[in-house]
Amino acid sequence: MITVNDVYRKIKEMSCRTPNPRPAIQVAGIASEMEQGREQLLPLLTELKDMRLIKFEEPAAISVKLTLLGFTVSR
Repeated sequence: MITVNDVYRKIKEMSCRTPNPRPAIQVAGIASEMEQGREQLLPLLTELKDMRLIKFEEPAAISVKLTLLGFTVSR
């Protein structure tokens, strides 16, 4: 069972792979790397959005971006 912290750490890890600060990360890529279904990630992504650590467009949630707060926080 994955937790919201696992998803947050994966997003942060994937964000650090590019030279751009806080790039858009594809939800399908997160799901693939975590070996989870997209549907299993959506509630956790919504929780991260409610904590203002990430942002994404509703209802599609195709990609997510770390917020400035999410970029600096360690969980």
